[in-house]
Order: sequence, then structure tokens, then C-alpha cells
Amino acid sequence: MARTSTKIAAPVASPVRPALYLRVSTDEQAGSGEGMAVQRQQGMGMAMMKGWTEPRIYEDAGVSGTLGPKQRPGLAQLLADVKAGAISVVIVASLDRLGRSTRIILDLVDHLTEGGAELVSCRESLDTTTPAGKFVLTLFAALAQLDRDQIVKRTTDGRDSRGRRDGEKGGNVPLGYKRVDGTLLVDVANAAVVRRVFTLRPMFSLNSIAGTLNAEGVPTPHGGKAWYASTVRQILLNETIYRGSRRGESAASWPVILDGEVPSGRRRRHAKAT
Repeated sequence: MARTSTKIAAPVASPVRPALYLRVSTDEQAGSGEGMAVQRQQGMGMAMMKGWTEPRIYEDAGVSGTLGPKQRPGLAQLLADVKAGAISVVIVASLDRLGRSTRIILDLVDHLTEGGAELVSCRESLDTTTPAGKFVLTLFAALAQLDRDQIVKRTTDGRDSRGRRDGEKGGNVPLGYKRVDGTLLVDVANAAVVRRVFTLRPMFSLNSIAGTLNAEGVPTPHGGKAWYASTVRQILLNETIYRGSRRGESAASWPVILDGEVPSGRRRRHAKAT
């Protein structure tokens, strides 16, 4: 009897299951060339060049790259599908679509790797399906972080320079002042409130002053519901500012709201709510 040979069929490689992740932030949507349509075109072209099937699309429109997956619905769904084995490779137009920091990018790549998926970036010609691509990934991610850090540094340096020149570094200003086109001015209506508080202080406690202002219907600072002793106290603690002290490290001074001497009686007791 002739012997029958049994041939074992070679395992069939699983087909590539591609996905395309698109993201633009609010600012980028307004005027960047890295819009959704451009990213989609680049990603589809990459999939076609690789001979892959049309990728699934995952989108996060108007979402900052500084946010993690929990704040990005499209990315969260993508990672869930990778974990479920539905996606084997993720295409992005550039690494900064994944995130705006080295930590975010590398964390996301770790999630993809744990789920058995690779990453392909069109701009950086990065393909982690190759050993060289895996090595280069860390370098590109670091460069993306460096670019963002340089932008932050330029902004900070400009703010610090202005602060040394005229004391203006942004942030909230005491009641009685306002900014108009980056210039600090006296807010006439609120300056009158400040003067009234200092006029009442020699005769009344902080609680009584707050009650008086509430009874008179005086608007509260920053839209609060009512005046409190602590609110009045903060105004009184800013006395040197209202009398035109210097602003920070600069030679500029705060515009004067209070003229003359401090009313007698409770000059040294501003911090006590009686």
C-alpha cells in the first residue's frame, strides 16, 4: 500500500487592520493647513501605498493634544479597539496629532504596542513595523516636545520682559483696575467702591461694611453673590497698591486710587474682621 504523505498548510498571516487617527485643536481649525481633510488625504494615501485596506477613521475635532485619552473620545475608542484586536496599525499625519508632549506620545505608543498595534506617521516617515522605526520614535517624540517647550519659553520670556518694563504680566488685578488693550487703567466705577470701603473702615467692622454694601446693592467683585468680611479685607490689604506703589520689579507704579492719609481710627487693624 502506497504511503500517503500529509502536508501541513502554512499558517495564513492575519491581514493588516489599519486605522487612521485625525485631530485638530480649536486654534488649528481656525487657520492651520493641518485640517481634517489634509490629514485624511495623507493617511489614506499612506494606506494605499502600503497596500492595506481602507482604514477605519477616528476623529477628535477641536481637542487639544495636551489632553489624555479620557478627554479625547475618538482616541479613547481607538485604544479600546486596539485592545480588542480590531486594529493592528495606526496611521497619523504626524506625531503631534497623537500628542503635544513626549510623555503623552510615548504613553500612547506603549498602549498601542501592548495591544499588538504598530504606528505609522506620514510626516516623519516613521514606521514602527520596522526595528529602525521603533528606535527613531523616541527621537521624533523628543523633538515634538522640544518645539512646544521653545514656544512656551518664548511666551514666558516676552511676559517676563514686559513685567520688568512696566510690571504687566497678566493675571487678575485688584478691584478698581482694568486692562484695555494690554494697558492697566483705573476702573472708575469700582475705584469708587474701593474709596467707599476705606472711608467706612474707621467707623465700622469688616462685617458691617460688607452688610452696608449689600444693602446698597453695590456689585460684588468678579460677579460674587454677596459681599463678605473677607472680600472687604482683601481690598484693605491692597492699600499700598491703591496708593501707587511700584509694580513688581519694574519702575512703573500702580495708578493711584487713594489720595491723602489713611483715615485715623483703625489704620493698623485692616486684617481683623470684627
